[in-house]
Amino acid sequence: MFGEPTDINHQDLRKGNFNHNISFILVRCLSTSTSVCSAEENKDYKVNPVFLNRNPRNLEYMNLAYKRRGWRFQAPRKDYYNKLIFEPGNSQTKAYIEHWQGTRVVEASTKEWAIRKHLYSCTDVSAAKAVGSVLARRCLESGLTCVFYDEQPEDKNSEKYQSFLTAIKEGHVELTEPEEIVPEYKPGIDYEKPNRLAEKKIYKDDYQLA
Repeated sequence: MFGEPTDINHQDLRKGNFNHNISFILVRCLSTSTSVCSAEENKDYKVNPVFLNRNPRNLEYMNLAYKRRGWRFQAPRKDYYNKLIFEPGNSQTKAYIEHWQGTRVVEASTKEWAIRKHLYSCTDVSAAKAVGSVLARRCLESGLTCVFYDEQPEDKNSEKYQSFLTAIKEGHVELTEPEEIVPEYKPGIDYEKPNRLAEKKIYKDDYQLA
């Protein structure tokens, strides 16, 4: 078998007389009593037509999940999957990624000693840049490469905001999310399409199954 040791003379290897040993090893490795995969063994298996998605964020990564629209002139905007929020305070600086359901996915703050010990102040421009760099790295580790940022007019004149956003961009995280992929609308009823029970729809004269 593969795990059995083979006696190889190291003197023969140095002299170049190792053809017999190498051929013996190849024969032992390539000789198998049964085939690894056989088509006859899997002939009775059928693919389940009903697919159960066990990853609740899979459709969001593919831009297929529905985005909330909200009202026409509603503020703040609601059409996003993950939103970037930056909150500079009087004593601490923090930022986090908020999911559209209201949960915090990733966050970084100067309250963490691993970040605070490298800073002179927790509220200056360098603190905002440090928080942005750490948050961008944690986003990439979590699988987030693009987030939504609702930029306000007053953010352009703030040095902290600009330093924070620059750190996010340098961390290879985009501040815009791709557009939602909307399926093409086809009017009518497709009777050939399986329903939730993977059974074809049946047409009857008295009623129609939607």
